[in-house]
Amino acid sequence: MYEQRSEPPIPLSRFRRRVFLHVLVALCLLVVSILIGAIGFVLLERMDWELSVLHATVLVSGLGLVEIPKTPGAKLFVSFFALYSGFVFVATSGIIVAPIAHRILHYFHWEEGNPKSHE
Repeated sequence: MYEQRSEPPIPLSRFRRRVFLHVLVALCLLVVSILIGAIGFVLLERMDWELSVLHATVLVSGLGLVEIPKTPGAKLFVSFFALYSGFVFVATSGIIVAPIAHRILHYFHWEEGNPKSHE
């Protein structure tokens, strides 16, 4: 997916497209995660969709609970969903930062004109 050490850095227009695609993948992951959380709140806590999306979004954002769940199943779901949300935060951060970090590191390691200079 990324260029190799012996290849020159991609043009800025392709780099912007790459960053856009990474952000799009991260947003898809967030939307799917919020949907999973909302479905869990609808099924286990019997909330309406608007309130369940609010609860799921606040949990995925890392802010915590809007209100404490009342049913035992919902309490268990919230504990696991909160742990899952922490992993989603780390994953989305990595997905967004990866192309930027790669481009910076590629400039430091790019072997311009002599791909066999370190052999």
